[in-house]
Amino acid sequence: MKKIVLTIGLTWLLGTPLSFASGMIIPVPPKPGALYPPALSIKYHSVDIEIENQIARTKVDQVFINPYSRDVEGIYIFPIPEDANISKFSMWVGGEELKGEILDKDEARKIYEEIVRRMKDPGLLEYAGRGAFRARIYPIPARGEKRVSLEYEEILKMDNGLSEYRCSLDPIREVNLTITLSSKSPIKSVYSPTHEIDVKRKGDHRVEIHYTEKDSKPDRDFLLYYTVSKEDLGLNLLTYREKGDKGFFLGMISPSTVLSKTKIIGKDIVFVLDRSGSMSGEKIEQAKSALLFCLNNLNSTDKFSLISFSDEVRVYEEMLMNASQENIKQARKFVRGIEAAGGTDINHALLTALQHLENSKRTSFIIFLTDGLPTVGETNIPTILENVESESQGSSKVFAFGVGYDVNTRFLDRLATENQGTSEYVRPEEDIEVKISNFYTKIANPVLTDLNLNFGKIKVTEVYPKVLPDLFHGSQLLVLGRL
Repeated sequence: MKKIVLTIGLTWLLGTPLSFASGMIIPVPPKPGALYPPALSIKYHSVDIEIENQIARTKVDQVFINPYSRDVEGIYIFPIPEDANISKFSMWVGGEELKGEILDKDEARKIYEEIVRRMKDPGLLEYAGRGAFRARIYPIPARGEKRVSLEYEEILKMDNGLSEYRCSLDPIREVNLTITLSSKSPIKSVYSPTHEIDVKRKGDHRVEIHYTEKDSKPDRDFLLYYTVSKEDLGLNLLTYREKGDKGFFLGMISPSTVLSKTKIIGKDIVFVLDRSGSMSGEKIEQAKSALLFCLNNLNSTDKFSLISFSDEVRVYEEMLMNASQENIKQARKFVRGIEAAGGTDINHALLTALQHLENSKRTSFIIFLTDGLPTVGETNIPTILENVESESQGSSKVFAFGVGYDVNTRFLDRLATENQGTSEYVRPEEDIEVKISNFYTKIANPVLTDLNLNFGKIKVTEVYPKVLPDLFHGSQLLVLGRL
């Protein structure tokens, strides 16, 4: 239910204006005056975007499929974004580069209306009011393909440190979208309300964004928001209200990716490693590699402890230890010597970890590495979750890292979310270094913990998330609600 509210809210909040990063090829009718055949389908659509200080350079690469048993001539039409400039168009036939022409709004509208009359596709009228790029393409080989590439530039508007970029994605077999974002001012939040993107930060001033999908039927444009700010903590707010209705808001909060060590909060952390028989083989090696990575990336102000478990729980040290080089060195030896055997007493292991943290006065975490299949002791998952909640009472956060194919993801997801943490999973063939580095980097350096938003005199409802997670170095927090 929360997810539904989030989607509807963002749709209303951001609106649905048309985007313009998608071209089409309309086959010329075999006889004058005949209806236009349907537009050629798209096999491959690649979009490569470079955004530098609000100047966006978009490179579109498309491959079209001719389903007919004859060569066809087509009209390639690319609706031009407002204030955009076509800088390059490439399509080669027999070693010769074809040239196109830029149409103004009036000429483009005539083209769209003509196609609508002859294709019976009123959806094309949405492009009316914009310019267009047009090129005639021949031949498009029978049962063959035609590749077209085009580049354009535009200046993105910025309002109070917030910019947006938009492009459309057609129903296609494969889409690859890459955005390289750079700015003189530090980049804070990077967010797409429409698609699940992979964001890789390369420092405060550069971000790489990727989106890939196969056999897709996109029903919405790709939309990206990003914010810039010179402050240590960037905060931006979007609001929207229909006349006579409640309003919506979206808050984006993000700390700097470069912080002095004095601004990173020291933490108490207990690592819990499943060494049961179900973890034998590649799974235990992956889990041990993940744990070694975490130990190597502890901050000098941290304190830590280690627990391994099967049908019995083994504690490396009864007390939390300082993250000194010598302590970490000895802990690594302990981890390397762990072997998988026996049952899986998850309940006892988690309660033991919480007891290690019961006197902690600082931010405290549990990192739980397992396949999430309890077989010994308390095996009822709802009871285990209740026991953890009762022992923790919200004082410690649990982060779950699942390994293997037969992971109990429902249990680990609930364990993490109900204890203000997150969950991550790695399959046998995946790169453990990439997975654990992304996972641990999110939680290694808390910047703000136990967050609470004060809205003052403004009345808000349906705020999501209800319990705000901690804000970590290099992460961002999105808060949505109605006002």
